[in-house]
Amino acid sequence: MDVKKMIVQVIVAMILFIIVSLILEGAYTQEVIIEKAKTAVLFGLAYAIFIWAKSKFKNKSK
Repeated sequence: MDVKKMIVQVIVAMILFIIVSLILEGAYTQEVIIEKAKTAVLFGLAYAIFIWAKSKFKNKSK
């Protein structure tokens, strides 16, 4: 997978994570938004590693 595509996917996933988390939380204070953003960064890193590993092992099997 192209690096640019992976970065775009991760950023979109992080933004969606923040939006859904804020909606479910129901609070929109600055502290909550910052906490959800920190969690979204961790989620984005984990998702990026997952996408990278998936594409790397998929390419080896071909």
